Amino acid sequence: MDGQGKRSSTERSSPGAVQHRSRFVWRALAPRSLGLPVGALCLALPLWELGRPLWVWGLLFLFVFVWPWLALALSLRYRDPVRYERRHILLDSFAGTFWMAAAGFSPLATCVTFAMLQANNVAAGGIRFVGQGWLAQLAGVTVGLLVFGAQFHSALTLKHLLFCLPMLVIHPVVIGTTLYEMAQSVARSRRKLRTLSQTDSLTGVYNRRYWSELALQEFQRCGRGGGPSCLALIDVDNFKAINDTQGHLAGDELLARLGRALRANLRETDLIGRYGGDEFCVLLPQTREHGACTALDWMRERVVRDEQGQLGLSIGLAAYQPGMGSLEDWIRCADKALYEAKSRGRNQVVAHPQVQAGV
Repeated sequence: MDGQGKRSSTERSSPGAVQHRSRFVWRALAPRSLGLPVGALCLALPLWELGRPLWVWGLLFLFVFVWPWLALALSLRYRDPVRYERRHILLDSFAGTFWMAAAGFSPLATCVTFAMLQANNVAAGGIRFVGQGWLAQLAGVTVGLLVFGAQFHSALTLKHLLFCLPMLVIHPVVIGTTLYEMAQSVARSRRKLRTLSQTDSLTGVYNRRYWSELALQEFQRCGRGGGPSCLALIDVDNFKAINDTQGHLAGDELLARLGRALRANLRETDLIGRYGGDEFCVLLPQTREHGACTALDWMRERVVRDEQGQLGLSIGLAAYQPGMGSLEDWIRCADKALYEAKSRGRNQVVAHPQVQAGV
């Protein structure tokens, strides 16, 4: 066994790697362990009618009932199950055409088996993998002809159709189910990656990059006359002192609680992000300044009460104004209001002067 293929002791003991590897190889086991018996049934009648010797039936039994579990055991021994499972599928292709030759190329059994082999190869590696499968199938036919000779079984009766019927029904369902499960798994992974790329891992709110993208869309909507909207910057008062006296872990726990509190006490349509450090940003679409001030002040009081008065929140608010030239102008207005909230004694909501003047 080559050094690159065999798993290292570290990889062998990694729970995440073992779980991922096991999930893949067990998913590959189902089509093989179900497909091979129905495929063997399709070929069994021609083999019987041709009077194949006992060793052929023994070999077929081993291939149908032992090989799926042997392939599973082999895949579990390697750190790259995809690579080795594809090798096993090529062996399936080889064996499939070998048994076609053993059955004297019985017309119905040959057509059904060949079609199912192509379906397996496409499902395993796409069109490119089909070419490799054809080479394996050519090798299987060659070995079969060398062993059994060019013997052809041309019988085509209702009995042959009935023996092939399970293959025609069961195998497509198994392949389709496997592909569907794989597609669902890929979709879940993509959704998870998308969420991870958009979310701050500590607080659970949007990260700054994604929040800025959403804020730009809201700014452009407002610029097209899309209605009122407010932007707020929220800062934890004396956060550095909390870190210095209680430690950074306590500070992180505080930020995580604050993220949960913002999500719980604001609307689902409000866009909450972590702007950086202990500073959060909130967009309140379709909200006028008075309503935004009320909602944010209520949220602030709720958070301060839940934290038993151990922290305060300074909040700067700015409503969208038609004269703003960019999203940065809007954020600067909120930042000025935040500075004013801190200079007035912290733990309060202050609106930008333009808002207070009703401009």
